Amino acid sequence: MDPVKLAVIGAGLIGRKHAELIAGDDDCSLVGICDVDPRCRSVADEFNAPFYEHVEDLLKAERPEGVVVSTPNADHASVVELCAKNLVHVLIEKPIADSMEASIRIIDIADRMGIKVLVGHHRRHSPLIQKVSDVVQSGRLGQLIAVSMMWTLLKPPEYFDLEWRRRRPGGGPALINLIHEVDILRFICGEVSEVYARSSSMARRFEVEDSLSISILLKSGVVASIIASDATPSPWSYEAASHENTHYFHTDQNCYHFFGTLGALGFPRMDLWSYSENDRSGWQHPLSKSEEPVVRSDPLQAQLKHFCRVVRGQEYPLVDGQDAARSLAIALGVLKSMDTKAPVVIETP
Repeated sequence: MDPVKLAVIGAGLIGRKHAELIAGDDDCSLVGICDVDPRCRSVADEFNAPFYEHVEDLLKAERPEGVVVSTPNADHASVVELCAKNLVHVLIEKPIADSMEASIRIIDIADRMGIKVLVGHHRRHSPLIQKVSDVVQSGRLGQLIAVSMMWTLLKPPEYFDLEWRRRRPGGGPALINLIHEVDILRFICGEVSEVYARSSSMARRFEVEDSLSISILLKSGVVASIIASDATPSPWSYEAASHENTHYFHTDQNCYHFFGTLGALGFPRMDLWSYSENDRSGWQHPLSKSEEPVVRSDPLQAQLKHFCRVVRGQEYPLVDGQDAARSLAIALGVLKSMDTKAPVVIETP
């Protein structure tokens, strides 16, 4: 089977990573890289790929079968429209867009033109996340009651050299980073009905938040909380704890906890705490700990393999536009709650 011809639009940090994965995978070939910044030609040169400054030029000259869209969030819809008109399938970096209106534009044009949309919530491809989902859904924790998530780390100063990362609507951890946490919460635990968020920008004084606390109510009645900050040296974040990204310093800490009526699970150490004897429970009795074995692999690589199969028509997108729009609705609800200082009911498409 011939390699799937893929291109990358947006050659920033994550775009370069996608290019690296494509170039190193026998299932696909890197046929071009596009970015409005001519300095990004160096990324294309690194992978011996043609470079373009305009999306239309890349699509017409290289005729890719699929495109990875890793531009700023506000540009996702316009790029996808160009791809759809050229019948090119897309893998869109999360979030699907920066507004519900833009996400609906993406979904509508993809449906009209018959292209597949896969949204890059790549953690769903992680064996660790899939194992947590299996444990929770199997009932081994009993009835799920609560979830606690921490995403706390220090972004380096140069991260904010790009102005859009310092400003609304596209910047800030609520939309850039915590979209991952709310998506994983949905994937493992079910849909969200309400959020209440408070935020602060006291550490950097940017227009966007640097720290926030989110209280979440799921439709099932499960309660959840997320504490987040990108302004503190901390070992408690998915990136540091999961060891899935070599760009981060790795730790051996849990960053998520899942609580049920029969037990509790820490992630990503996968330590499950419960009573060894069901008839002897309560705080006066000892807890036992077991560890859930997981064979680890790179979720970004797994996502790329999946996208190739999606382009070939062999699989349906694990995270399609409608699914991703539901996670975006929660992130936007968080932003609205931060601004209004009031709870927000989540209305999902």
